[in-house]
Amino acid sequence: MRTGTYLKVAVAAALTAATMTVAQASVAAPVAAPFTAAHAAHTPAWHTSEAGKLSDLSTLFDIASVNANSAWAVGVQYVDSIGQGVILHWNGRTWTQQSTPGLPETGVWHNVAASSAHDVWAYGWSQVRETLAHYDGKRWTEVPLPQEGNGFAKLAAVPGRVWLVNDTSISTYANGTWQSTPVPGGALISAIEARTADDAWAVGSSKVLHWDGGSWTDVSPAGSGLTMTSVYQESARSVWVTALTPYVEDERQQTKVLHWDGSSWTDVTGPVDGPVDGLRANAVTGDGKGTVWISGGRHNGYESTTLYWRFRDGVWTSVAGDSVPGGETNYYVINDLAPIGRTGQFWSVGSYQINTGDAPGEYELIQRSTR
Repeated sequence: MRTGTYLKVAVAAALTAATMTVAQASVAAPVAAPFTAAHAAHTPAWHTSEAGKLSDLSTLFDIASVNANSAWAVGVQYVDSIGQGVILHWNGRTWTQQSTPGLPETGVWHNVAASSAHDVWAYGWSQVRETLAHYDGKRWTEVPLPQEGNGFAKLAAVPGRVWLVNDTSISTYANGTWQSTPVPGGALISAIEARTADDAWAVGSSKVLHWDGGSWTDVSPAGSGLTMTSVYQESARSVWVTALTPYVEDERQQTKVLHWDGSSWTDVTGPVDGPVDGLRANAVTGDGKGTVWISGGRHNGYESTTLYWRFRDGVWTSVAGDSVPGGETNYYVINDLAPIGRTGQFWSVGSYQINTGDAPGEYELIQRSTR
């Protein structure tokens, strides 16, 4: 099952009397960033950590990692044509499927967020209802939702607070109470992330929204026509956004990478047919020290490997993940990226297809970068 772009969210703020202001910014001309193919020992590689252990129709949508010994990946596997929500947990050595007491049954686990190993939230749905669950380090407990019809909602978690963002509203839960406010500007939010309770960013449709602790401000690139797909906040004055060019019939949408320096946007994608060409970006993240990673699915992904692009010191570097054993792979897609604490390493989750001669099977995939 493929439902679009799946991004980890990390937001913290209290929406009490939120207001909306507009301060659109233009996009500076594209920076002619050089790029290289990965070849040096200094370039991290991506190795498969988990693959093909679920059913022959499975995928992972999202991942949350709090340190080197605690991470959660969520998705779905189909057994006898029935969807079963899956939560995998990393304990520092292996990935295991969660069967912790209290974990609700659902058809899909779509999103996960964590502020610590004792504060984890997961959102999903079945054919009959939606589910929000919280893990306190020992057991899962179901938590009532603010409303039904949340669709492909995104979660955010900080100590004592969780956020649920859908296509129409932003809701926050603290001390047993939900508070909700409409999504500003009617944007269909695809990603949201925060550095502090007073500094959050949300993207979706053609909108880029910034939360300063009291209101949301529209800081979308003026007149770009881009569709925003993911966001990574490096610092108060450094924000990275991936986007797609406008749809034109019989033409391939191109990935764009934009950088906010605190006052304006710059297109750092590089020249046409240069960096990130051929990649439909679903995810962006970084180490907080100037290194940024993006990934997604290749436009021409058959008989290939996973593809990652790294941006460091003004240079784009292409890095391919290792191949999954077990047959001729048709396609890989990465749905989410997450840093592994402060180790300088990263997780990625998604899926891959193997050509079996009949209908290709689709399997869950988790990869990990190394220094």
